[in-house]
Order: sequence, then C-alpha cells, then structure tokens
Amino acid sequence: MISATPARASRTGTAKPGRRRRRTDGSLASGDGPETDQALALAEAALAASPAGLVTDLDGTLAPIVTVPSQARPVAGAIEALQALRRRLAVVAVVTGRAVHDARRILGSPGDELLVIGNHGLEWLEPGADAAEMDDTLEPLRATLAALLASVPTLPGVEIEDKGLSATIHYRRARDPESARARLLKSVLGASGGDIEVREGRRSIELRPVGRGDKGTALSAVVQRFGLSGLVVAGDDVTDLDMFSAARDLRSEGVRSAVLGIAGGHEVPPELAATVDVLLPDPVAFVWLLGRLAATIR
Repeated sequence: MISATPARASRTGTAKPGRRRRRTDGSLASGDGPETDQALALAEAALAASPAGLVTDLDGTLAPIVTVPSQARPVAGAIEALQALRRRLAVVAVVTGRAVHDARRILGSPGDELLVIGNHGLEWLEPGADAAEMDDTLEPLRATLAALLASVPTLPGVEIEDKGLSATIHYRRARDPESARARLLKSVLGASGGDIEVREGRRSIELRPVGRGDKGTALSAVVQRFGLSGLVVAGDDVTDLDMFSAARDLRSEGVRSAVLGIAGGHEVPPELAATVDVLLPDPVAFVWLLGRLAATIR
C-alpha cells in the first residue's frame, strides 16, 4: 500500500521554494531572506526552552540531493555547526532513511559524535558506538524484503539501495522517470504483501516494514529519552512528514518546537510546504541557520 500523511496547514506563512535575495555582486545570498530570518527566530525561541535538541534529516536537508545517492556530501560548514551545537544542546540527532553506517560515512569522522538514527527509525547508532541497536524481531523481514527486491524489474537508470531492514528504489536517472515510476510501483505493490509498506519520496520509492516505526516514533523517542522541552526539527521530503506531525503533537505536551522544511528546488512536495512552520530554500540556507544558532545560543 502507499501510505499518505494528511497535510496540515502551517501556523506561519511559508516562502516560495527557491526564493533568494542577491548580493550587490549578483551572487546568491544564503541567510538574508525573510524566510531565513523567520526560521532563525523560531529556532532560537524553541532552543531557549532547556533542555533542547536538534533532530534533522540528512539528504536534501544537510546535503543536497544528488543524482548518485552514494555521492551525497553535507553542505560546507554543516558538520562544524552540528559539532558546535552538540556541545550546547542535550542532543543532536540525524534521522535518515539510510542505513546508519552509510549515514555516518557521509557525515565523516566528526559524525561519530552524533546520534544517528537510520532506516526511518529502525536502527540507532549511539555517539562513538560501532554497532547499531535494532529490534531483533525484525530480522526475519530481511528475507521478505530481499524477495520483494528480486521482483523489481531492471530498468536503465534505476538504482536499488538495499539497507537490510528497508530499501529505496531510486529512479531519478531513468530516461523517463514517470514511466519508470509507474512500472516500479506496479511491481512492488503487486508483491509487497502485508509485511512491507510502500511509500514514495523524491524520485524514489521506499520499502519498509509495516507498523514498525517511522521518523515520527523516532523523534518522540528522542524527546522522551532526553526529556526535551525545546526542539528544532528539519527535513525535506514526504518521509519526514511523520516527524513533523510528531513535533507538532508534542506541543500539546509543552514541548516548544520549530518545524523547518527544506525546499531545494522544484521537487518540493506540496504536503511539505503545508505542514512546516517555515520553508527554507535549500540546504545551504539551513546550514547557515545552524551556524548562526551555534554562534548565538549558550
């Protein structure tokens, strides 16, 4: 099945994707747009409620979306900002659909200091740890997922990212992405059964165990574990909507939050813009904001 999360109206206005001011030399500025100012103000207010934490997606948020997923790298300054915030906040966590060790590879050795939650919340890699923690009852689903992936047709430009407990089928490089999407969805929907959930992302199809956690349950677990009163959450795709929804629900429990979406081009899902507090134009703007937070909060 394809699971859709209902869109919610944003409490504050969102900027148009890609809107940026230009410096007098004509180059694009990173932190002088009204949406960035608004996001910074909301984030500072959220993090003023101590103990506070930052929970962020990786691809499309800290790192630009790239044609070859294995070549993704964080925006310049991202790791330094995360390290600085880690020293000032109760927790800095990266929550991603990638396998945890793949995410740590992309973050580089400084990423060892961060809590990395992978496979949409199914794996937890603690700071400094070598082995990930996961629910052992999920182990039999590896064979189920492998059988499903074996039924996926081989198409030019389509790449399967097998993450053990979940998988992502990327069709960004297909000659006709929409045609490839239709064929891929037909193949996995017909063979997924009741154990594997099918969800769509940005030029990708996500396969993961049904009812076994998502980024929203991962966020709630982080908030509970660290007793957070303030929270900044950031993401760029429909797979982050569960996380956004959880952050907004936690407000009724007294957790102050800033929910930030990252546009990064024309692929921004409409549900994203309708759910976040502020929509930033791209990862560069978000990393600029992180740098400002690292420099101002104590």
